[in-house]
Formats: sequence, structure tokens, C-alpha cells
Amino acid sequence: MGLPIALAVASTALSFMGSMSAAKAAKREAALQQRQLEAEKKMSKLRALQEHNIRLTNLQTFLNTNQAIAGVSGRDISQDRSLKALQNKAKREMSTEVGRARVQELATIGKLSQAQQIAGERGRNRARAFRYQAFGTLISGAMKAQPLMGSAPTASVTPQSSLGPLRFSTFNTGLDNY
Repeated sequence: MGLPIALAVASTALSFMGSMSAAKAAKREAALQQRQLEAEKKMSKLRALQEHNIRLTNLQTFLNTNQAIAGVSGRDISQDRSLKALQNKAKREMSTEVGRARVQELATIGKLSQAQQIAGERGRNRARAFRYQAFGTLISGAMKAQPLMGSAPTASVTPQSSLGPLRFSTFNTGLDNY
């Protein structure tokens, strides 16, 4: 095997290995991005839970403050309609706010889940493209190395005809009238 063939084979092998390595790297990158998005989803859930707990704590503080004011002012909270109305309004508003926050949390988690799926699909597509590129490199390398290998001995073909000597036909030429 001559130097040009060895170089062609080495070049093809290196290119093939590079493409296969890139395919593996694309899969690892996609997996890393998916793990990051999963961690972000968990943090989003935790943040939503913390915000929910703060809302409930604020509501409880408001209700306790109302009861304290009622007690200091000598008003009976079970009989005072204005204090009950304030408490019921605060509970309704809190319920609405909790519902909105929950919808926002679900939208955020859905968005992150979709991004996670897209990242995985992108990684698989890139890895597949690199694998195709690797196999294309093998085929291209083989095509380029083939002329460098020289020709294998082949049976020689002589220009002899098995039909006998060549004859000139005068059919349809107008020459047979002479």
C-alpha cells in the first residue's frame, strides 16, 4: 500500500471518527440541556409553592389582624357583618389569585416540558445527521481512494469481431442502382 492510499485511508478514518464523536457529543449536549430544563421545572414548582405559602400566610395575617381589631374594639366577629364581609372578600380575592398563579405555574411547566422535548429531538436529529455524514465520508473516501489503488489485472479485449469481416452495406443508400 503506497503513501497516497495510506493518507486517503487515514483521512477518511479521521473524518469518520470525528463525525461519530460529534454525534455522541450532540446526544450528550441534548441530555445535558434536558437535565437543565428538568431542574428548571423543579425550581419553578418550588418557587410557585413558596409564593403560594406566602399568600396563605398573608391571608392568615390579615384574618388574625381583623380578629384582633374586632376584639380590641369590642365587636363580635360572628355578629359584625362588615368584618365578615372584609374577611370573605379577602378569601375570595386570595382564591382568585391562587387560581391565577396555578394556571401560570402550569403554563411555565408546560413550556419547560416542551423545551425539554425539543432539546431531546434536536439532539437526536443532530446525532443522526453526524452519523449520516460519517457514513458519507466512508463512501466518499472509498471513491477517492479507488483510483489510487491502481487497476487490477483484467482480461484484455481485442477489437476482433465475431461477426466476421466488416462489410459495407448499400441498402437504402441509393448506391445499389449502379
